This record gives sequence, structure tokens and C-alpha cells, in this order.
Amino acid sequence: MIFTNFFSPKIMFFKSIFQRKKKKLQEKIKNKSDINNWMELTKEERLEIDLKEKNESMRKSKALLKSIRDEYIKIKKKK
Repeated sequence: MIFTNFFSPKIMFFKSIFQRKKKKLQEKIKNKSDINNWMELTKEERLEIDLKEKNESMRKSKALLKSIRDEYIKIKKKK
């Protein structure tokens, strides 16, 4: 009983640390494979994918700005 009460929290703590390191390693491996796949594409394919990503991020940022402006308008009307 004393053994489990004393060591159980410490074991859980170390398990969480090792799981974090494992996840980081998996992310690095994934990123490396993504870069390899990216470099295997032709220049035109890379430009097309890049353009799509830029357009998507621009659309999201515009939507965010619009929602922020709408919130400010609602706040001003309440006053």
C-alpha cells in the first residue's frame, strides 16, 4: 500500500514525459516525410498547392476580421 501510494504518482509523471517525447519524435518524422513528398512534386504542382493554401488562409483571415468587426458593432450598439 505504501509502495503504490508513494511511487504511483511518480511513475505517472515519468510516463507523461516519455509520451510527450514520443509524440515530438513522431511529428519530426512526419514533417520530414512531408518535405520529401513536397520536393518530389513538380514546380507547377508546388505553385498550385501553395496558391490554394494562400487563398484558404486569406479567406479564413478575412472571415475572422469580419467576425471581429461584427462583435465591435454589437458592443457599440449596446452602449
